[in-house]
Amino acid sequence: MIMFVVNEKSGNGKARAVWSTVEQNLRQRGAAYVKVCAETPEDAVRQAERILEREPVERIAAVGGDGTVHSLLRLALKYRLPLGFIPCGSGNDTALTLNLPRAPEAALDVVLNGKIKAVDLIATARPDGEEEYSLVSVAIGLDGAVAEEVNASRYKSWCNRLGLGRLAYIIGLLRVLPRYRTETVHLTADGETRIFPQTWLVTVANMPSYGGGLKICPDARHDDDLLDICVASRCSPLTLLLVFPLVLTGRHVKSRYVTMLKGKDIRIGANRPLPAYGDGDPVGRTPLAVRVLHRQLLVVTPSG
Repeated sequence: MIMFVVNEKSGNGKARAVWSTVEQNLRQRGAAYVKVCAETPEDAVRQAERILEREPVERIAAVGGDGTVHSLLRLALKYRLPLGFIPCGSGNDTALTLNLPRAPEAALDVVLNGKIKAVDLIATARPDGEEEYSLVSVAIGLDGAVAEEVNASRYKSWCNRLGLGRLAYIIGLLRVLPRYRTETVHLTADGETRIFPQTWLVTVANMPSYGGGLKICPDARHDDDLLDICVASRCSPLTLLLVFPLVLTGRHVKSRYVTMLKGKDIRIGANRPLPAYGDGDPVGRTPLAVRVLHRQLLVVTPSG
């Protein structure tokens, strides 16, 4: 039996319509399934865990976006269950990286008949020792501040309605940038420490894109036992705005204001606590310890 977890708010309510199509298809196929419908990740996880404790579930499928997938990572790890995706969020970078179809019927076919693949995860530990898991990336500094802005905004829902999830990130950047203060960041990757004055952002990525297709770490691979790191520093707000469009194609990596690194075990600190967001959800503030969990998550991908 497959458990489908539906984030009813994902994609500005698009998930409800997508689930209606998926459920009709499931009934036509005679597939065994159970559903969890919730408006918050916390409620979804609570409901899902109650089902997992009493039902013989073989796979979990997230009906939503990257945030919905993010909320289910801990359960997928705990119960060692393959995680499938019916993408209908604002970003869907997970689906983009794994070459998942956007059409609900085609995505459901992958969930039911796709192959199981082991991929890496990002584990983020706060000073209290509690760990959070992310699949796509962990964004720190300006990126985290933009995520806070976008999540609390009204324009995010309008961008979702228009199918322009990437635009919400750009609007958030333009709103946050004038008031954001850079900070000196101490970054240690696999024992080697580097200091970055006037740092705008640090992104630790397991997949190439975030924010709806922005290619922040274009060389990132989700099964290579490495995390890719992008640091933007030592430039003015205007220069940062001029560099930003290059993220659409990944050409920002050649800018002298951008440093690209790789590592398995990463420590990030600053003179003040900086917000950190994993897959668009808060995972704490600096100082943070970030490490790769090599092929610890099972996902369902297309068979071809």
